[in-house]
Amino acid sequence: MAKTNRNIIITGGGSGIGMETAIKFANNGDNIIITGRTESKLIEVSKNIKQNNGNCTYYVGDVADPVFVEKTVEDVIKKHRKIDILMNNAGHSSKNRNTQNTELEDIVNVFNSNLVGTVLFTQAVLKNMKSHNNGLIINISSVAGLSGSPIAGLSYGAAKAAVINFTEYLNIELKNTMVKATAIMPGEVDTPIMDQRPVVPSEEGRKSMAKSVDVAETIFSLASLSESTSIHSMVIMPNKMRNVNSEIIMPE
Repeated sequence: MAKTNRNIIITGGGSGIGMETAIKFANNGDNIIITGRTESKLIEVSKNIKQNNGNCTYYVGDVADPVFVEKTVEDVIKKHRKIDILMNNAGHSSKNRNTQNTELEDIVNVFNSNLVGTVLFTQAVLKNMKSHNNGLIINISSVAGLSGSPIAGLSYGAAKAAVINFTEYLNIELKNTMVKATAIMPGEVDTPIMDQRPVVPSEEGRKSMAKSVDVAETIFSLASLSESTSIHSMVIMPNKMRNVNSEIIMPE
């Protein structure tokens, strides 16, 4: 593919899928804007991209904070005029996963990062995308959003299901425009979010998981489609499924 110069916002760009996707797009000549809550991680990603002659800026904040979201998008539009791609990647899970031990704080925090942030950033960029009648919104969901998953837990699975539904709704609302949305539903991917599981997967277990760089390649291909073509949802799975029974903690 020829080098491009698109303006791309990636939330949760400090590690994992967000980081690998930012690097992939930057290597193609795109202007990268990453957000996250940990500045040290964003600095490292930005430094990596710039050392390879790429363009990257970062904004530190919480995607569920409407003031942060509005100011970030306003600043990006002021500097770059147009937003071509938004990738809603920020999200986390909680240590408490089953119905009996999940607390209100777990639910609120998980829904804020996975769903509320996705909706807020989408709302913030839509006017700009619709004014140019062009744009791609990529929402990172999970296969846990397709059906109940004991290993993913109550809050994470429900939040990711809502992201899928929101993406479907977006495509209905935007059907008469050239703005399109895709829900990406990865299975197990070896990212730092695995360290938040009640039972952290072993090093051997992580070897069979999908890799962030492969998810990034898939997202890059998605963003390379012509304006007339849209993929509304995509499932990305490890090639070899592993037995996770020993990592599932069920209530007595």
